Amino acid sequence: MVDELTTTRAEQAAQLLLAARKTGNTLPHFPEELRPASQADAHLIQNAMLDSMGSIGGWKVFAGNDPAPFLSPIPANLIWDQGAQTPRGPLPIVLAELEIAAVLSRDLPAAADAYTAEKVQIAIRSFHPLIELITFSWSDRDQIDRLTQLADLQNSAGFVVGEARVDWQALETSNVECTLLMDGVEQVTTSDGANMDTILATIAMLANHAIDRGMPLRAGQVITTGARAIAPINSASTVLGKVESLGSVYATIRRGTVQVEETSCK
Repeated sequence: MVDELTTTRAEQAAQLLLAARKTGNTLPHFPEELRPASQADAHLIQNAMLDSMGSIGGWKVFAGNDPAPFLSPIPANLIWDQGAQTPRGPLPIVLAELEIAAVLSRDLPAAADAYTAEKVQIAIRSFHPLIELITFSWSDRDQIDRLTQLADLQNSAGFVVGEARVDWQALETSNVECTLLMDGVEQVTTSDGANMDTILATIAMLANHAIDRGMPLRAGQVITTGARAIAPINSASTVLGKVESLGSVYATIRRGTVQVEETSCK
């Protein structure tokens, strides 16, 4: 494994990932010289992917106590509100993750002092239930190290954003029931997840990280906070996620497309 990726090698790795997403031809692994040896290497590959995929619409991050969690920018063309019909790439969508996400109301540009939880709190417009769709660019994901999967936007195929809660200041996010259903059949229900203090601290960390990468957080961007429930898609055609006190999010998965639709389910 090389000590540090050059920009040229990062671009070569990104082209392999983009080709897999475009053609559906999965990769056994990167060539040895293109494999990331650090999160910084993986971020270089992510940056090169975003250069081709378009502007950033959101971020995937896990809200926890890790001072340097795995995180990925997600292009805007892979983020959909309910009610839109979205193109599905050649790679199959294999998993659905139910999450709690924040949407920003204002930009968080570079400032004299680092962002804190208190500073980012006033920049949050709303919280939402969210389904993240997961795909694999790899022939055998189990043989791929985490840093390499991080480079591929943490295997994200996109976000489906559900109902908004704008009066979120009293929202409880820990110990809330979260349920995923496939074709109306419950697959998993959990109550694990970060509390609001941890979520706000994580968004502050992300704001500072994004500035360091030259891609500061912008109004309207969607920030996930970690999977609450995970289930395989298998042959299911519908996915419904429900988050206690927050609402629901619904997607219809069809051959060749993923359609996300409004729902009255609670």
